[in-house]
Amino acid sequence: MKKCTLWPSWSSAGKGWHGGSDEEGLDSTTIRMPDYKGKSISGRVVTARKVDRSTGSKTWEWGWYVCVELDAGQTPDAVNCLYFCHNARNLVSVGQRVKSGDALAVMGSTGNASLASPPFAHCHFEVRATAAGAGLDPTAYTGHPNAVGTYGEAIGETEESDMKFLEVTSGKCEVFTAPDVNAVDKHYNGGKLTEGVCYPVQAEVGSSGGYRQAGAYAQRTEASGTAPGV
Repeated sequence: MKKCTLWPSWSSAGKGWHGGSDEEGLDSTTIRMPDYKGKSISGRVVTARKVDRSTGSKTWEWGWYVCVELDAGQTPDAVNCLYFCHNARNLVSVGQRVKSGDALAVMGSTGNASLASPPFAHCHFEVRATAAGAGLDPTAYTGHPNAVGTYGEAIGETEESDMKFLEVTSGKCEVFTAPDVNAVDKHYNGGKLTEGVCYPVQAEVGSSGGYRQAGAYAQRTEASGTAPGV
């Protein structure tokens, strides 16, 4: 993702408190490991999961999320943990090494983002000093000001710029882990895509079900809330 819309910006206190920034990709919904003020950074995936609401943990609000613990000594700030939340699906696993530019997840509207009217695919991006700490200013990692707006340039002739976004128009559509009709991903929503939602398509493996071409889209956002844990 190079071009994005920022909805609620980071706020450290008060009625409008918001622990991170909500980033909506306008040219891709792939969430990638950011840099720090243009400098490449690296780390290790320490969490890649979804917490069920029935557990009583506020972390359910993040839906599917990924936490990357940064390698020591790379940045001068207090940030050690990067969180990428509300994902449609995670693309990394715990223990995996990642660096700037690596794909981490696909934007979605899981967790409390599903309560928005209407829900829309985005990433709640949050940076913390510790897993139990409060959200810190993420602007050195987002690369844009801490204010609602549209930022960045559309990506050029790359693999991502050719990615297709399809709106599901049939309940028969399925999600796959590989370009194979037998590789239905039962762990993601029982293997089914949600009718009326737009998804990035990496490979087409069949023609069962109806699809309609869809482009970039922008909608409203979720309400701010209190901080979930980890």
